Amino acid sequence: MPKISKNASVTLSLICCGIGFLGLIFLAVYFPFMTPRTENRAVLAAVLALDYLLLVPVAVANGFLVKLLLLVRRRQVFTDGAVSCLRTISWCCFIEAGLFVVIGVLFFGIDLILAFVAGFLGLVLRVVKNVIEEAVALKAENDFTI
Repeated sequence: MPKISKNASVTLSLICCGIGFLGLIFLAVYFPFMTPRTENRAVLAAVLALDYLLLVPVAVANGFLVKLLLLVRRRQVFTDGAVSCLRTISWCCFIEAGLFVVIGVLFFGIDLILAFVAGFLGLVLRVVKNVIEEAVALKAENDFTI
């Protein structure tokens, strides 16, 4: 696998986050055109409302990803700020999983798969958050002993 520099990797990740924000805007504009057609306006309104609600945790998580990447760029990885970013992103994944469960149960069963994926990603991020949090504690302990 080709390896790129750390700075280039962070820059590429920031660009991907920017593309993610553009994707969110695209979805917000085009959701009404992508929603399955139905004669029942109440169902259509509920599906659209849930679709737009799905964008909120993704937008928040994307914003905290940018914040975390900026901390990485400043070499402030093992800090309480980084732990806080990871905590927020993991909670956004769990909220997204909950929303996908609701959509899967009420409307589209296939969304239960997305709920599992979002929940599992939240769990992985939670583990990484716990590891970084422990590293922050060890770093603080080492700073006091020196």
